[in-house]
Amino acid sequence: ALCPALGMGHQWSMGLYFPDCSTAQNLTGPDMVSGHERGSLTVWCRYDSYWKKYKKYWCRGAEWSTCEILVKTDMEQLVKKDRVSIRDHQSDFIVTVTMEELKISDTGVYWFGIEKPGYDHKFKVNVKIDPVAPHACPYLDFEGWDRNTRKTETSMPSDFLLSVSFVSHRSLLSSIYFKILVFLELPLFLSMLSAVLWVNRPQRCSGGGEVGLGKVQSSDAKNREKNFQAERK
Repeated sequence: ALCPALGMGHQWSMGLYFPDCSTAQNLTGPDMVSGHERGSLTVWCRYDSYWKKYKKYWCRGAEWSTCEILVKTDMEQLVKKDRVSIRDHQSDFIVTVTMEELKISDTGVYWFGIEKPGYDHKFKVNVKIDPVAPHACPYLDFEGWDRNTRKTETSMPSDFLLSVSFVSHRSLLSSIYFKILVFLELPLFLSMLSAVLWVNRPQRCSGGGEVGLGKVQSSDAKNREKNFQAERK
C-alpha cells in the first residue's frame, strides 16, 4: 500500500509517496466511554492488519504530543501496570485496555497509539467516570453481571465478543443440564435404594405362629384323651 507524505502544516504533498504505508483508517474505536467510581471499564480499539506486530500503547493527556504512556503491549501477553492493563489480540486485530478501581479523577482524555518510526498512529478516547450514588446497591441482571460490566460489553465490537458469548452461554447451558439431571436421577436413585432395602429386610417365618399354635392344640387334645381313658378305668 502507498500513502502520501505529510508536508508543511500537515497538508498532503503532491506526488510524494512512500511504500509500506497504509492509507486506510489505522485505528478505530469508541469516541467516548464511561464507567462508575470503584468499578472498572474496558476500552477497545481496532487496527489495520498491517500493524499486527507493532507495539500499541495507552496514554493520557489533552494533547497527544505530551500525553503520558500508562501501559504498552508486549506481543499478545497481558501487561498490567498499577490499575491499568492492556492486551493485543493479534488474531482479531484488536487491542483492549482495562481500567480498574476507577476514580473520579480518571476522567479525561486518553489515546490509543501504535508505536512506529516517525509519527505514531493515534486515536482519541474521552473517558468519563460517574460517582456512585450513596447507599446504592449494584444492579444485577439474571446472569449476575453488574451495570458496569454490561456497559463494557456493549462498548466492545460484536464479532470480537462472539467467542466469549458462546463460552458464557455454553457454561450456562451446562449448568442447567446438570440441574435437570440431578432432579431426574435423584428420585430414581431413591426408588432403587428403597427397593434394595425392602429386598434385604429381615425375614420372619410366616408360618411360625401357626405351627406353634398347632403344637399347643395337639398337646391339649392328648391330655384330654388320657384323662378320658383314666376315667373309664
